[in-house]
Amino acid sequence: MRQGARISVVIPALNEEDAIGQVLEAIPPWVDDIVVADNGSSDQTTAIAAAHGACVVSEAQQGYGSACLAGLAAVDNPTIVVFLDADFSDHPDEMGKLVDPIIEDHTDLVIGSRVRGAREPGALTPQARFGNWLSCLLIRLFWGMTFSDLGPFRAIRASTLGRLHMQDRDFGWTVEMQVKAAAASVRTSEVPVSYRNRIGTSKISGTVRGVILAGTKILYTIFRAALRPGWLTAHTPRDALLFFARFPVSGQAKTRLIPALGPRRAAELHRRMTEHAVGVGRSVRTTGDAAVTVCHTGAPRRDFQAWLGHDLHYSEQPSAELGERLQVAFDTAFGSGVSRALAVGTDVPDVSPDLLHQALEALTDHDVVLGPAADGGYYLIGMKQLHRELFAGIDWGTEHVADQTRSAIHDLGLTARELPRLNDIDRPEDLDLIRTASPFKDVFSGEPLLSVIIPTLNEAQVLRETLRHVNRAGHVEVIVADGGSTDTTCEIAEQAGATVVKTAGGRAAQLNAGTAMARGRYLLVLHADTLPPEHFVQMISHALADPATVAGAFRFHTDETGWRMHMVEWATNLRCRILRWPYGDQGLFLEKRVFGELGGFAELPIMEDFEFGRRLRRRGRLVILSDSAVTSARRWRRLGIVRTGLRNQAVLIGFLLGVTPEILARFYRGAIERD
Repeated sequence: MRQGARISVVIPALNEEDAIGQVLEAIPPWVDDIVVADNGSSDQTTAIAAAHGACVVSEAQQGYGSACLAGLAAVDNPTIVVFLDADFSDHPDEMGKLVDPIIEDHTDLVIGSRVRGAREPGALTPQARFGNWLSCLLIRLFWGMTFSDLGPFRAIRASTLGRLHMQDRDFGWTVEMQVKAAAASVRTSEVPVSYRNRIGTSKISGTVRGVILAGTKILYTIFRAALRPGWLTAHTPRDALLFFARFPVSGQAKTRLIPALGPRRAAELHRRMTEHAVGVGRSVRTTGDAAVTVCHTGAPRRDFQAWLGHDLHYSEQPSAELGERLQVAFDTAFGSGVSRALAVGTDVPDVSPDLLHQALEALTDHDVVLGPAADGGYYLIGMKQLHRELFAGIDWGTEHVADQTRSAIHDLGLTARELPRLNDIDRPEDLDLIRTASPFKDVFSGEPLLSVIIPTLNEAQVLRETLRHVNRAGHVEVIVADGGSTDTTCEIAEQAGATVVKTAGGRAAQLNAGTAMARGRYLLVLHADTLPPEHFVQMISHALADPATVAGAFRFHTDETGWRMHMVEWATNLRCRILRWPYGDQGLFLEKRVFGELGGFAELPIMEDFEFGRRLRRRGRLVILSDSAVTSARRWRRLGIVRTGLRNQAVLIGFLLGVTPEILARFYRGAIERD
């Protein structure tokens, strides 16, 4: 084990007798089990693997994916699965770089990038480099997720891998995993890995036929997924979790709480409780085989997707009484092929993943499971097949709902299991139950806390003024994520009352580390030389009050007064208004919940803010406020306004064309150093 996580390694192999022993000897000792999936070797591969203590399984059907699937079937209940080639081109001793980000819960899938790592000359052939570039460019264009490689050395959380329902049996295995991860917004990252010339001849890049077949299959997989998105979710899960949700519009949500909270805060509480319930559903999905469906009303699907995420299913509720809406939801779920279904209310804060697992387990030997509420209704009902009679003749909205449902269950001769009775939050007298609960307490105490994350590297010259400006706003938490400053940056931050977190690995790693420490509901990512507008806390809170608004930024402005700089500002703001492509020096703000659901910043050496902004825009509305954040023009002055503009546009165009971030970073820094 490694830090409590069980690690399994799957190695597909075909005639690798000269290499397999070296591969197995280089695997770290903390790996729990190793499965060599032999794909029909005619040499001593299997004997050597067995002699080194590996579990050897055979797969007669030829194909890389077939071997991987056979290996997966033999692993022993892992937390994380690592895939590794058998030709000793990868470096198994670097496995910790892949599994540790998953163990630390920063991500769920880590690709070992040969493109970004150290490579022996000739290890990655020109055709492989071109294929990687083209495939990764297409994934970025279709799904907005940035990769630099389709490298086989990778680690993935086992529960996440189960959700992807891998199907490919030959050359499309690696790209299928990355396409499905991108489409499902799986938290994904890359780490540079070393790569050497393989032992023996490659079955793919070593032959013309292999290159053509692999390239064709990879492109086919990408375009199939883009043109037929239903293929990405073709698997039918065993269970359905149905959450009934109304869009949290002020004055229309939780109306019985309005006398106590007012219309805005009543809607906000409903929003928080819905997010909490859906988060519980996601947890159950992660540890089982369940689909989470939001049965929605009050807004179109796209607004719910922006609010709650694209990784869920959505079904619009009919305009009818609750009984008919429940019947339609169960009928749709069972029509999709699931074996068990639960309908769950979103206004019961004590619903937990354990409780939902208990409800699903109860359906193993009972026909119905019921979760009674303290007010006489129920917060959950589940069944293995639709029983329409349970929704007929019920006095919905009264204290008789649970008793009438029990009578209907008895009259039908069904067996039932009852869960613990819980409180739902419907009336003013219920509010005392949740006033101090962490997900909801700021609904009662005032504006949500805003966490300001400032990445720094030798910013003593400008940081003091930025911190003074931010602290004047009040009700903010300031976190300075430092990347190794050698000046007085950290001392200035501490004197100003900021929390300082020190990390290495570039600005994306700094931002992710800072956000991990944040206590606020909202985040503002701010450069050390950027001053947000006055009253920025209230502006951010107001902008994000609409659940369909995913994120936002301020207008771009600098402290330079010349006409050239004004032209740059005008062009930047025009781009933002039309394309919604803000940069980091405009003060990007969003909910911490959304940041986590999207997996944070990709750990790129450059353009990490732009790449993250594209993922945000893909999820939903990204607003540009009319007030300006003022950024120092020091970098423009140092290099020159025209040259800086040309350099920035060259980096942007290169990024959109798929040039690796490492090359772009070298170009960007080189332009500064040459000045």
